[in-house]
Amino acid sequence: MLKRSVLFLANLLERPIPSEEVIAGKFKVIKHLGMGSYGHSYLVMDLSTQQMKVLKALRIHKRMTKSGRKGFELEKGLLKSINHPGFPHYFEEGADKKIPFYTMEYIEGKNFEQLIFSEGWSITELGAFKIAEELLTLIEFLHSRDIIHRDIRIPNVIFNGSKVRLIDLGLGRYIGQDKVEKIGTKQIDLRKRINPQADFYGLGHFLLFLLYSNFSFETHKKEKSWEEELDISSRAKHIIRRLLQIETAYDDCSQIREDIRRLRNKGEN
Repeated sequence: MLKRSVLFLANLLERPIPSEEVIAGKFKVIKHLGMGSYGHSYLVMDLSTQQMKVLKALRIHKRMTKSGRKGFELEKGLLKSINHPGFPHYFEEGADKKIPFYTMEYIEGKNFEQLIFSEGWSITELGAFKIAEELLTLIEFLHSRDIIHRDIRIPNVIFNGSKVRLIDLGLGRYIGQDKVEKIGTKQIDLRKRINPQADFYGLGHFLLFLLYSNFSFETHKKEKSWEEELDISSRAKHIIRRLLQIETAYDDCSQIREDIRRLRNKGEN
């Protein structure tokens, strides 16, 4: 009860830093980009270099707990350890008014929700699996370093006009790093597990979102399952069913890549 009250008050008191304010005497806030589980993200101008960056500052209630501070440090450490063009580049860390922050590369582009709903994109089956294959390359890079992203969702996948990029490692964890998951009556979200299948599960839902861009929603129609609604091949259904663990889950990225390769080769014949 006390924890809930503290969290409520913290959220009530917490306000994003306004535009034009300068953080740590160096970073001018352009706009507030959003709030995640650990921090507020801002688009800022580095006044010393005139470079646009993203600054992530730790939220109030996370600063109040050891686990919250540890999670923020972990996210920062994961980003620092990654040197790959598919992910934001880490720049520096600091503190302002005792609020810890770090900065990273600002990735220009739009996520696929914006592309579909604002830009009117309609993505074919082959197109969806081509995008998924690009994203799989980034997931595979993380897994090769024993990192599980655990938040493969539409808002975190950016298209910059030519390439797919993956952001937000706030929920990322090293395999075997955290406590063993408790087995009980409460079902654990498959996407939040610390194993490769957690990211595959997220990839499956991401694929469904892309495929639904080609679907015409009719009013007053009884809701059906995605398998009934989507006009996609049996190979596509098989891949998604394995990603969602409806059928036997994939063991690793290479198995998924091989199935996508077969689907794309058949579709291009």
